[in-house]
Amino acid sequence: MTNARAGRRSAGTETMVDVLLRWAWIRRRTPARDIADFDAGQPLRVVGFTQSIGGTVKVSVGKGKQIARLRQGYLRLAAGEAPVWNDARGGRSATLQAPFRLKPAPGKVRLARKFERYELVTGAGTYDLAVPRKDGELIRHALGGGTVTR
Repeated sequence: MTNARAGRRSAGTETMVDVLLRWAWIRRRTPARDIADFDAGQPLRVVGFTQSIGGTVKVSVGKGKQIARLRQGYLRLAAGEAPVWNDARGGRSATLQAPFRLKPAPGKVRLARKFERYELVTGAGTYDLAVPRKDGELIRHALGGGTVTR
């Protein structure tokens, strides 16, 4: 990571402890607070899925066919720094290059019904990205200037 300060988890990046706290009616961070913290310089980590950021990983599905595997990871967002994608497994990472443009992508994320899909256009290419719906506003604010191209 480029910054010595570790990023805290965003509101949509929930662990089992966060789920238990929600069940106990204990309030947790909100997307609005995430945006305010991001603007104040706090680095944030947003959980997500991708097939293409950092290179495509192919898996065999039989009869000589291969498909791109959906990989889980974290997108580290910090004001004034380039966003960095880190895979949850495998140690693969990629720094995304500006300028950024987000477009909603059709379809659902398999086995992740609380996620929404985006097509992320960067200076180096176009990638797919799926993030929690709760973090959609933060992603649009950090990468798209608060607006989404339809």
